[in-house]
Amino acid sequence: MRNPTLQLTHPETTRERLIAYSRKVPGAYIGIKIAAFLLFLEGQRPGWIIQVLGLTRQSLNQWIHKVNREGLSALPDKPRSGRPTKLVPKVATQLQQDLEKPPKEFGFAGSHWDGPTLVVHLRRSYGISLKVRQVQNWMHQLGFVMLRAGYSYLQAQGKEARKFYKTLKKTSRLGTPRDRNL
Repeated sequence: MRNPTLQLTHPETTRERLIAYSRKVPGAYIGIKIAAFLLFLEGQRPGWIIQVLGLTRQSLNQWIHKVNREGLSALPDKPRSGRPTKLVPKVATQLQQDLEKPPKEFGFAGSHWDGPTLVVHLRRSYGISLKVRQVQNWMHQLGFVMLRAGYSYLQAQGKEARKFYKTLKKTSRLGTPRDRNL
């Protein structure tokens, strides 16, 4: 039973943010792997383990098979080839703070961040030049979702609509009874 006087009350200490933080801190993700293996050895169900630790079933299966083949030396991730990311932790934390503010505070027109706006912001503020799709991936990694643009079409009412209709319909139908009623 949990101690009722011991509680986490800070708003940043959510399950999702802690898991995201563990992926940023070097070595913390190995701790999650070790915790998963310990829970598995204690007899916990894989479904419960992946739910608690925020994993996918495929990840847990791959980890178990890899450790079965190679032993504990398989725990740390091997260095991967490819270009290193430009989303270093310092830029990531600053960008996350920027994304929590509206784009208008940075001189952009619009109420929500989108890919093209963020591309310009990264170039201006951090000197980082990226394509729109990569910036959208960064937003997703930082826990933000893209919102589709919402459009609302304004329609003229009453006299303005009739006036517009008359100027638009200058065809041979002007002599019909329907058009005379407008």
